[in-house]
Amino acid sequence: MADPVRQSIASMAGAGVYNRHSGLQHANLHSALPLWEEAVGTIAANSEGLVRIVDYGASQGRNSLLPMGTAIDLVRKHDGQRPLEIIHTDLPSNDYTSLFELLATESDSYLAGRSDVFPMAVGRSYFEQILSSDSVDLGWSSNALHWLSHNPVNVADHGWAVYSSNMLAREAVDDVLAKDLLNFLSARSRELRAGGRLVCQFMGRGGDRHGFEWMAGHYWATLLDLRREGLLDDDDTFMATSPSAGRSMEQLRAPFEQGLLPELSIVHSSCVRSPDPFWDAYRETGDAEAFGLQWASMMCAANGPNFLAQIGRQIDTERLMKELRTRLARRLAADPQQSVSYLALLSIRKRN
Repeated sequence: MADPVRQSIASMAGAGVYNRHSGLQHANLHSALPLWEEAVGTIAANSEGLVRIVDYGASQGRNSLLPMGTAIDLVRKHDGQRPLEIIHTDLPSNDYTSLFELLATESDSYLAGRSDVFPMAVGRSYFEQILSSDSVDLGWSSNALHWLSHNPVNVADHGWAVYSSNMLAREAVDDVLAKDLLNFLSARSRELRAGGRLVCQFMGRGGDRHGFEWMAGHYWATLLDLRREGLLDDDDTFMATSPSAGRSMEQLRAPFEQGLLPELSIVHSSCVRSPDPFWDAYRETGDAEAFGLQWASMMCAANGPNFLAQIGRQIDTERLMKELRTRLARRLAADPQQSVSYLALLSIRKRN
């Protein structure tokens, strides 16, 4: 184990690739919709004028359409004339062109058939304050907070340090998870107006296991296959450690219980089993190849950019990602299983 050079986290695969291969993330966000509807309804019934909504970690926007459209419609049920600002935030490297093309052209865009809705974007990390203090009515974040602000450590025995046999590596991840959560919520505490609400959904952690072991194990095994065949070297696989991990309920509640967020209160927190839409489709069709390709495409769209960013030598990245996706899909097709993973759900309120 060694400390890596601190490097910025990469955005999801651009050119609309993440939009096309984030079906799992879309299934995940549904678990938080009831919390979102309650939060939006509360704000709509107890405020007047412009409603400002911030979408933290929007990526290319595909999975923002449903929650943002839901919010607009709920606000308009109370007042059909209220204007809304929707601010999508993500890293500076995010593919904002795909986001705005989606909003302008897709039939299910939250702009379609709705007036006085004003979308915009900010390219800045949500681990710091993004907008002015006391200016945000509603915040939403899905499938994002399990990404770390930076990779604290690389390990040689897995693609994720949270699965490493090295206890110090796992502790390093947990330390960054704690700091990142506090930084994220502290920034939101400043941005939210009194009574404002924030709803988040991201990767959780099971009581006796982390979750996602099946998928993560095959991903790592595929990297080792590529190393054995000379497409990767030892440094490549060492630097391939992904900067993401789930949080337990204890980790999620800790900053509140420790009194570190005095202006925020928890409305709801829970951990639920994540859906697996790829498994559901496989059970209906029996098509193992399609099952493997769906999973492999999603994993490469989400994890590929960070993997490529860590490789410190000239390499044919297009060929490498094609080989990774093809070989991972083949592995998964030969061992189809329902993924066991967890989602953390959090709804908070800023005190009056």
